Amino acid sequence: MDEARWDRIAQLLDEIEMTYFVNIAFPNDGDLFHDERDDHVGVSLSTFIGYFGNALLIYEEQTLDRIVRYFKPYNSQIEASYGFTIDEALRFFLHVRKINNDKLNAIVNPYTNTFSRYANNPEEWQKLTQKFIDRGVTDPREWLFQPELSELLETMQTNPGEIYIHLKEELFNVDIVPDHLQRLVGFFTYDEKALEGRTIYYADKHYFELNPLIQFGDKCICLDKFLIEGLYFRIDEALQKDEAIGKKYKQHKDDAFEDKVVELFRRFFPEKTKIFTNYCVDGVAENDLLVVYNDTCIVVEIKDCGFRPPFRDPIKAYSRIKRDYENAIQLGYEQCKRVEDVLMAGKDVDILDADNKRKVLYCLKNKNIGDVWSIVVTDFKYGQIQTNLGSLLQKDEEALYPWSVCVDDLEALFLLMRKMLKGLAPARFVEFLDYRERLQEWVLCADELEICGWYLCDRNQFKEYADKDITICTTPNMAVVFDAYYHIGLGFKNELDIEYKKHYTLPDYPNHFELNEMTGEKIRGMNNVIQNTKN
Repeated sequence: MDEARWDRIAQLLDEIEMTYFVNIAFPNDGDLFHDERDDHVGVSLSTFIGYFGNALLIYEEQTLDRIVRYFKPYNSQIEASYGFTIDEALRFFLHVRKINNDKLNAIVNPYTNTFSRYANNPEEWQKLTQKFIDRGVTDPREWLFQPELSELLETMQTNPGEIYIHLKEELFNVDIVPDHLQRLVGFFTYDEKALEGRTIYYADKHYFELNPLIQFGDKCICLDKFLIEGLYFRIDEALQKDEAIGKKYKQHKDDAFEDKVVELFRRFFPEKTKIFTNYCVDGVAENDLLVVYNDTCIVVEIKDCGFRPPFRDPIKAYSRIKRDYENAIQLGYEQCKRVEDVLMAGKDVDILDADNKRKVLYCLKNKNIGDVWSIVVTDFKYGQIQTNLGSLLQKDEEALYPWSVCVDDLEALFLLMRKMLKGLAPARFVEFLDYRERLQEWVLCADELEICGWYLCDRNQFKEYADKDITICTTPNMAVVFDAYYHIGLGFKNELDIEYKKHYTLPDYPNHFELNEMTGEKIRGMNNVIQNTKN
């Protein structure tokens, strides 16, 4: 790989990405349709980019939790099919992760130790540089090559990819039955001939992400993030397609997912909070979760529906996106709305056991019903069509929007709120739901944690702009607070590296933001400029 070849590959990737963008965004020979199809194209484009252009934005602990919750009951079938157990696969992942981290620390620590010594002791740096000058080295550009800074130089000259390259004997030195270890290695190994003769599409599943262990000579390359994600996606797909257990597995997965969401709410809200699952309020429909916190009712519907890859034809893509959206977020909202209507009818409400509707779990007095909020929790991240429900959700004009959020983002928000706000967290979450609802139709965002981070870092600014009819473009900087606290321990059960994290200090993170505001006037003004240019 020389520089010219590298630049050529980068150029081709840019051209591929831009070709997708142009074909999807401007399918009408480069012009707009000037009707409702333009809105459809906007939905398709943002969904396509979000689906294929983003990495999986969740923490490793969340993928590990899915594997344990979903796969453990099917461990015997997995062992029979693949020749290794889930526990062995997780042990291998943690082993690879450890040796990657050990090598990272071995490379980086000398640099950080030297840098920190002089950064924290400027007088020592002045003594050192004076020594260089006395030695005749007066050009600061040559100081890095002096023996005293050799560790710093060595780190800077190290190829970052070295972190993931290990001798096979080191990678395979793990306490797993040899035959099972060989099966594991085979399961993850990248086969360079697997794709020969095939057309590979940019917007296809990436073979390397599912097979992230590359063997060459006596060495291997292995990225632990892809290792754990490849394990989850491949086993999950195989179990769902299995003729013998596919339906049972899907039902178990749905139940385990519901249990996870309920567990998050139980851990977040105080013990005095009334939480009902598998309940009914109208004598007919079963609902997932109701949280009664003081006089606030939070209606939660839980949807594990998946999402099909969007087509490249934006009009066809829109129809598929809308169907999948309706099966998840739209249906969840409608189920929430039925409960909302009962709770807001001005009467006492009997909360019934959905399995035995004669059994009253609790009588909720009308005088104790204040605000009612709805949340649709999904297993999949739907991107911009989920962060801004105004693009697809069908509702009565006067009705409030629900909040729809992926379970991983909900968990991260709950953990960080508890970390930052302690006992204030539940009340602040209710406040967040209020102002978050006001942002619907007025936010451009592909990652809900950017909105959550904005609220946690600059609550006053968040509330101020939620009350303005201004379209807000969020930025990745708004979500940095989550990674900053993850550095010292976010609060996951069985959080990785927690024995080290508890000794770290909280890194700096942005806590105020210059917002990219796009008002309707600005957009109309830009359209006028474009039209005048054409004329």
